[in-house]
Amino acid sequence: MSSTTPNRRKRLLFAAGGVVAILVVWQLLSLVVSPVILASPVDTAVALAGLAWGSKLWIELLITLKRLVIGLAIGVAAGWVLGIAAGVEPRVRSFLEPLRWVVMTIPAVIIALLAMLWLGVGDLAVIFVVAVIVFPTMYVNTLSGATSIDRRLTEMGRVYRFPRRLMLTEVYLPGIASPTVAGLTLAAGIGVRAVVLAEVLGALSGVGHAFSRAMSYLETAELFAWIVVLLALLAAIEFGVLRRLRRRVTRWRKADS
Repeated sequence: MSSTTPNRRKRLLFAAGGVVAILVVWQLLSLVVSPVILASPVDTAVALAGLAWGSKLWIELLITLKRLVIGLAIGVAAGWVLGIAAGVEPRVRSFLEPLRWVVMTIPAVIIALLAMLWLGVGDLAVIFVVAVIVFPTMYVNTLSGATSIDRRLTEMGRVYRFPRRLMLTEVYLPGIASPTVAGLTLAAGIGVRAVVLAEVLGALSGVGHAFSRAMSYLETAELFAWIVVLLALLAAIEFGVLRRLRRRVTRWRKADS
């Protein structure tokens, strides 16, 4: 415990140094580049404070969060369930392989444009884009975990005719726990980018729409303020939710073993 605490402090110190370096370089560049192209950190902070003081930031952020959570829930759930099914049954894997290949091959912007064509502009199209884009990431990670489970355990279950529920809870779920969390981490980052892309192209509200509006009116400081909001959202998901989930999964696997 005593050795890990100084190491953690060192990591935090280096991370803080990296943030300071980014801010310094940003400030120096803003001195030689037009403010229309690059807002300074100070101007960005002022714009961010203005957004936070009013209701605009919170309204747009809540709209984006709603779309993100629903889209992630659908895409992650579908990828997780089908990933387990494909890992257990090779025929299911072969059946789903063309779908996985198509979704992972088509550029995200094309998926967003198709969603606008099919579903119009609004919540449904944005949620569809997020769900479709995060699905293959969750599917591949879950499938990887399911196929890497010790074959001796699965064969023993078949020989002794363990109930499917017992196989699921005692063999498959512990085996795919870590890949599931890894998939969630990737899906969350991809989901944030997907929801912003969809809102830029096909929504009349949300952070992405506000970002697009600021860019159209050359409100560069506000544009960078929205970028900071997105970075804060990703940090909250990564460090506030997913890191805790990873720790719980690690403790659960240690206790289970």
